[in-house]
Amino acid sequence: MNRVHLACWLLLSGVALARAEPPLRAGVVPADPPFVLHNARGHLTGFSVALFQAIAGRMKRDLVFTEATLPALQEKLAQGQLDVLAGPIAATPERAADLLFLEGYVAAEYQFGASAGTRIAKLADLAGKRLAVQAGSEYAEWASRNAERLGFSISPQANLAAVFEAVRRRRADASLTGSADLRAALTGGPAPLTAELSLPETRTHQSAAVAITNIELRDEIEDALRCLKQDGSVARLARTWFGYEPGPEDLERMTVPGYGVPDLAGYDPKIRKVRCTQ
Repeated sequence: MNRVHLACWLLLSGVALARAEPPLRAGVVPADPPFVLHNARGHLTGFSVALFQAIAGRMKRDLVFTEATLPALQEKLAQGQLDVLAGPIAATPERAADLLFLEGYVAAEYQFGASAGTRIAKLADLAGKRLAVQAGSEYAEWASRNAERLGFSISPQANLAAVFEAVRRRRADASLTGSADLRAALTGGPAPLTAELSLPETRTHQSAAVAITNIELRDEIEDALRCLKQDGSVARLARTWFGYEPGPEDLERMTVPGYGVPDLAGYDPKIRKVRCTQ
């Protein structure tokens, strides 16, 4: 190789390296089926895992997952050790003060589940019941605020899988989780669960989030998410992991005007054209 060719090769190599994107570092909370779980081989899988694999593919970036509790993941995000919390995270005003949310990829509301023979048709039916909730979750916060007033006891569990297992094994009478979580859990496990009372006023975007100052990355990830909604990929994942067909007004198919979650801090109403060709 002569000097001219060597110089050109080094120049082109330098350009290629400069353009190479680092891996997208995504945080997930483990044992949150069907969003995050491990398969029989111990590999990370689930709806949110598959969704972010597809998002990273559209962004032409490798993907690295970190598993930890949500508070630990938020700390890593704040310290720059993660790029995105892949979720699902309920997009609430309180969380939007510290996180920059993408538009949701699933909508959910608080919903009670129960073992066969137990009915929770109204809040008064919780009296005397043992309510299983995931410790540290927004559902646990709701339970703490309302336990004394409604007369139920709280059975805190380490993770979402343990919440449903406690109800199936009759260690608790009912569960309180997101409706999407409950829908996916209805047919699994050694004993069936039933879907009971839901609280429509709690309906939120289940979403992902980046550091509050990282607007460019939020918009880039959301563009990829929109393309996956438009080509039906998110709806196909919902069929696979949740067992239902999303309608045209569901967040698995519907894109939100602007960027982020409307009415929350960080929402950008500006409309920008998204190119979805690969």
